[in-house]
Amino acid sequence: MRKRILSLVMVAVVMTGLMACSSGEKQPEAKQSEVREKLTISIHPSGHGFPAYIAEKNGYYEEEGLDVETLVYIGAPPQMEAYQAGAWDIGTTGFGGIVLGVAKKDLKIIGLAIADGALMGLWAREDHEIVKAGYDEDTGCYGTAEEWKGAEVLYTQGTITDILLISTLNKLGLSVSDVVRTNMDSSPAFTAFRAGNGDIVQANASFYLNAEAEGWVPITTGVTQEIFLPSVITASDKILKERPEVAEKWLRAYMKAVAWIKENQEEGAKIFVEFCEENGVATNETNALKFMDLQITKILPPEEQVEYFKLSEDGKRTVLQNSIAEIMDIYITMGNYTEDDKEALMQADNYDSRLMEKLK
Repeated sequence: MRKRILSLVMVAVVMTGLMACSSGEKQPEAKQSEVREKLTISIHPSGHGFPAYIAEKNGYYEEEGLDVETLVYIGAPPQMEAYQAGAWDIGTTGFGGIVLGVAKKDLKIIGLAIADGALMGLWAREDHEIVKAGYDEDTGCYGTAEEWKGAEVLYTQGTITDILLISTLNKLGLSVSDVVRTNMDSSPAFTAFRAGNGDIVQANASFYLNAEAEGWVPITTGVTQEIFLPSVITASDKILKERPEVAEKWLRAYMKAVAWIKENQEEGAKIFVEFCEENGVATNETNALKFMDLQITKILPPEEQVEYFKLSEDGKRTVLQNSIAEIMDIYITMGNYTEDDKEALMQADNYDSRLMEKLK
């Protein structure tokens, strides 16, 4: 549709020029049409993909001389399969994409997007024994080991919720064998819990706000467990070597969109609803505004991002590597990934902050 509209505008411009010429008016010499550099990117219909949508909508790609094609994937596995087939060069992805793309392929992490821990929660009904036991600052959750033991948790196994669940159980002196884990996708889990099934339910991202609206209590969250779970901006080794200027232009447009979102949250919320609906994700303007305030506006500016690529106090790994290592340790205990996967992610050449340094 955008291409059709653009074509009509160009026809109108040409017709206006012809009419002016026929009237005898002298016209300025026509400029040679700008040739924009082509680039294919990939995103998810989520907070880390939204700035790319704004960059396109606000014309930031055109300002950088880019002709960008955007591929939208619902999750990391199909996104990384497409990358392996050569479908795209730059993309934003969650933690699953970090492992599948960076550890197992030749993708580089060039920046940070949203922190998924900001809207990650396990919820219980307000009359449940866990809620009645009250909140404990030391464990960062409601209830004690006694109330948690034997509780049925409705959630999608093998996802970031595993990290939250294990972190909480560890604080309580429990393990995953002490609770009943029922494997369900987010939407059916939410529906089943609303119907009275289960003791605890996962509600992340947009479901987080829906759970809040239901009056359920977040008995443990990514914030209370102090979990830093980054989504990242990735680029292929090929584009960084062969067309680094193109990658730099795209990253500048993306970060310009982040700045615009921070300054235009109400307008951004309306556009976020549009972005979600175009890609089959249901939300509303109220939730979108909360989502942006809690997550998208927290994307760090370049000067803060580069600090994550510097060595931490231990002098062995960068701040970002240490954060990723902590998450991998939890996944390894679950059997999702291996020590080899973790070590692959710790390789220094998986991280490239040069473009972010330029933006700084």
